[in-house]
Amino acid sequence: MSDTSETTTYGATAAATALVMVYVLGVSYALQQSYDIAGGVLVAHVLALISVPIIFHLTRHDERKVRRLILAGLGAKFVGTLARYAVIYAVYGGGDASAYHEQGTILARAFRSGDFTALSGTKLVGTRFVEIITGLVYTFTGSTRLGGFMVFSWMGFWGAYLFYRAFRIALPDADHRKYGLFVFFLPSMVFWPSSLGKDAWMTLTIGVVAYGAARLVKRRPMGLPVIMVGVLGTAMVRPHVTIIAVGAIMTAFLLAANRSRSFAAPLYKLVGTVALGAVLIFSAVSAQRFFKIGSIDSIAETQVRVQDRTEKGSTFDAPSVTSPAQLPLAIFTVLFRPLPFEAGNPMAFATSLEGAGLLALFVLKAPRLRNLIPRRKAPFVTFAAVYSILFAVAFSNISNFGILARQRVQLFPLVLVALAVPTVRKRRRGPDASAPPPAPPLRAVPDTEAEPLPVF
Repeated sequence: MSDTSETTTYGATAAATALVMVYVLGVSYALQQSYDIAGGVLVAHVLALISVPIIFHLTRHDERKVRRLILAGLGAKFVGTLARYAVIYAVYGGGDASAYHEQGTILARAFRSGDFTALSGTKLVGTRFVEIITGLVYTFTGSTRLGGFMVFSWMGFWGAYLFYRAFRIALPDADHRKYGLFVFFLPSMVFWPSSLGKDAWMTLTIGVVAYGAARLVKRRPMGLPVIMVGVLGTAMVRPHVTIIAVGAIMTAFLLAANRSRSFAAPLYKLVGTVALGAVLIFSAVSAQRFFKIGSIDSIAETQVRVQDRTEKGSTFDAPSVTSPAQLPLAIFTVLFRPLPFEAGNPMAFATSLEGAGLLALFVLKAPRLRNLIPRRKAPFVTFAAVYSILFAVAFSNISNFGILARQRVQLFPLVLVALAVPTVRKRRRGPDASAPPPAPPLRAVPDTEAEPLPVF
């Protein structure tokens, strides 16, 4: 073995040993803290013991690098949870997570004593639903803040996995590794949906919707039932996002090319359209009740109310979409802002660096984006595109960069499809000058003196 190889081996061994020592010391220290922390460490280990065999089973037909990618994504999620926990309690003093924790603790006591009257209330959508989920989690884990963060972050991880699996099903020829890097390791995806709150739940349930949509457009079984499960989950927290998702699926389903010439193909499209229409109506009714919308004027009032509620902290002039001409600015704002010169604090500056990086990737990809697979051949691309546009319109009235950065984790997994989807190149009319000239055709040269070839 060469000196270089020995040095590399010793370096890797030393690094692994150091990591193990840091891990052991960290766990030992955490277990000596209150149950808020110690319980969270125990919950994290239980979740890891549950998740690893499941991941091995789900990736049994995949390459080893896929399994390693997903396992690394799980590890990154747990690290992101610790960072999110530290920021929420050290910087924001608890925020909404503290309210969810307190109500979850109260509900868990009631559930453990057999009192489930909290589930029979009339207002179970939105914040109350997340409180109930927290109470159910604490019924099994005990009241542990970090443990609650770990469970909700775990939900977000499985949402990212479902987005990844949907992408592989719908676009088998795409760059799956690149997409996996986005959904598992993009800083926003690692950080924001990793705490007690609505973001982790929405990442999970929108992932379910995307997975069902991929199965539906690929005509795999259980596509529509999976969509309905995801729709019910999103409607319990953010019904307006449910409308966006179902509308995007319905558009993709209607525009999809009908490749099958069987008699049942038109019937399949008819049944699917009717079912999706029913789900869309359910979503619209849920959103109407959630926002207390009774007319078109109420919709405008709701937009103003949302904008007023978000005008605190790192505020800016939100480009609410009232005409098609405002759509490009709305999409740019929802996707990429704040820009570095707009950041007013370290957290906003970190967010701006991510937005600038994504903007650079889209600019580099722009020449090929116009040559994306035609929508009738890739309905999942249509679904992702329509969802992204509708989301930008719906969330363009948020005038707070912090809230916007947190909300768009519901958008990133689908808008980033564009960066990993295969594209088609336009055929050149003339010959390619860089290509080598074609070989001349073989000619038969008569040879009267040659002996006849043997026939086998």
